[in-house]
Amino acid sequence: MRAARELRALAPPEALAAEAERYRRKAPRQAEALCALAEWFGENSGAPLRPDAGGAPASLSPPVLAQLAKKGFVSFSAPEAGTTRVLDRDGGVTMSPEQADAVRTIGAAMDGGAFASFLLHGATGSGKTEVYMRLIARAVEAGRGALALVPEISLTPQTVARFESRFGGLAVLHSHLAEGERAEHWRRLRSGELKLAVGARSALFAPVRDLGIVIVDEEHERTYKQDNDPRYHARDLALVRASLSGAVAVLGSATPSLESWANALSGKHRIVAMPTRAGGARPPEVKVVDLRREWADVKRPVLISRDLERALGDCLARRGQAILFLNRRGFHTIVRCAACGDAMECPDCDIAMTHHRGEGVMRCGYCGRTLSVPDTCPACGARALRFGGAGTERAEDALGSLFPRARLLRMDSDSMGAKDAHKDALAAFARGEYDILLGTQMVAKGLDFPNVTLVGVLMADGALGLTDFRASERTFQLVTQVIGRAGRAEKPGLAVVQAFQPEHPAVRFAVERNYGGFIETELPDRRRGGYPPFGRLARLVFSGEKRGAVEEEARRVGAAAKAELKGGLRLLGPAPCEIERLRGVYRRHIMLFAPDHVGLSQWLSAARIIPGEQGGVKTTLDIDPASMQ
Repeated sequence: MRAARELRALAPPEALAAEAERYRRKAPRQAEALCALAEWFGENSGAPLRPDAGGAPASLSPPVLAQLAKKGFVSFSAPEAGTTRVLDRDGGVTMSPEQADAVRTIGAAMDGGAFASFLLHGATGSGKTEVYMRLIARAVEAGRGALALVPEISLTPQTVARFESRFGGLAVLHSHLAEGERAEHWRRLRSGELKLAVGARSALFAPVRDLGIVIVDEEHERTYKQDNDPRYHARDLALVRASLSGAVAVLGSATPSLESWANALSGKHRIVAMPTRAGGARPPEVKVVDLRREWADVKRPVLISRDLERALGDCLARRGQAILFLNRRGFHTIVRCAACGDAMECPDCDIAMTHHRGEGVMRCGYCGRTLSVPDTCPACGARALRFGGAGTERAEDALGSLFPRARLLRMDSDSMGAKDAHKDALAAFARGEYDILLGTQMVAKGLDFPNVTLVGVLMADGALGLTDFRASERTFQLVTQVIGRAGRAEKPGLAVVQAFQPEHPAVRFAVERNYGGFIETELPDRRRGGYPPFGRLARLVFSGEKRGAVEEEARRVGAAAKAELKGGLRLLGPAPCEIERLRGVYRRHIMLFAPDHVGLSQWLSAARIIPGEQGGVKTTLDIDPASMQ
């Protein structure tokens, strides 16, 4: 149940009354509420108001107050919120020896009062969050501030809830905050009243005073990179901010990015390892299913293998819960004509449209364009359309047929569109209201359910075909993280991993929980190609509505860049992007490789590469891009 909240004015009573007059005609309900608020705050000397309490003005309905908060007239806050304090130092948790060593080692650096950076390499379930809590408590008790970044705050409600239970008076920053609430958080952080900020990448800029520690949880996640202007990587800037503040930086992950691991090997970060699970929990048993053999044996394509079906039956019989992961939405992922071979693509993007059977539509996963499902091929008119591929909607249908009595919850961006839907769904799953949780990446991160004894990865190698040098790394990270959701308490866990290429290093080492083995395989490939962490990479993307103009500008800039090539510098392109046309705009790109950031900067300057728009063509520069599409 949501805690009662207090309403605070962000403007004097006379200003609220003046705004009420301005809104009288265009928004009479808001005007009425502003009048009531002006009267209340005037009579009560600005004291906060509880809208749900007796005596509160009747005109203060929640929708109207939400609009006024969004416009910055008022803000909401929890009534108990005051200065940041430690409510519960240990949360009733007895740390493992590895956790205690991590807190002792990092805490000693914090006591030194100088910048230091650590890579907390903890296995899934090793208790990294508890280490964060103890370190934040140490900073707060010393009168210093703390900043904790999480990949996507809406996808990590359990982690945020733990912060809120351990600390009073913290700022939880996310994109759903109304402008007034955000302003109030920033004011209190700037004043030093609040000493702890928790949020996604933009929380990096929160004005936490006297910063003592900066934590980047799941530092490998690509969501820390902002892909539009201003472009930055929150992990890298977190290190910069900690350095400027004389604070300690902690990068935590079970599957560190290759960039962070290389920095640790070079001595830039100290490695603190926690290889075993906390509380005596054992890693799950892992069973691998080769889908090539499975399909051949059963003589048809299957989404749920026989091994996974048996495991699900056993899990449900024991009253356990299961998490199933498939990183594709919709029912069918491709619709192709058997007569002419043409695939149904989005009219605005060079990408196959996804069939959403429940809605009876075709939808583009990039621009959201929606079309009705055709009876005939749009290209040749033949009645020969064939539906193929599988997404979460189709998996839901298959599971319903196999286990009609199971309570199934599908979690993807199609089913979780409403505000707080994701948080409410996970809370229902935690209460045991569902037996199976099926979803995309939403179910892969930051979840800790003691009754989850089975995890199924329906297609572990689905992303390996992407033209992205990080495809193997991301596959390894994602499969490792999903496997880690099983058996996190006293009950033993099982993970069933289905793949067409189970022998691929990204899948094989994830199944073995062998980060070192994966690194030894992947780093030499990166070194040979000059990709990060063995060099700096810049990506120039040219986009515009006229293909010829885009191609000409890409050739012109490419020629200028080639003219400045010298020792160690390399250029690829110009070439079409993997998705050449996106949202009606044509795209080409150039890849620039340099041994270090100095050489890259000098090269870009000498070639006079300046981002911007000219002649209907937009040029975008992305340093160390997270996406290659």
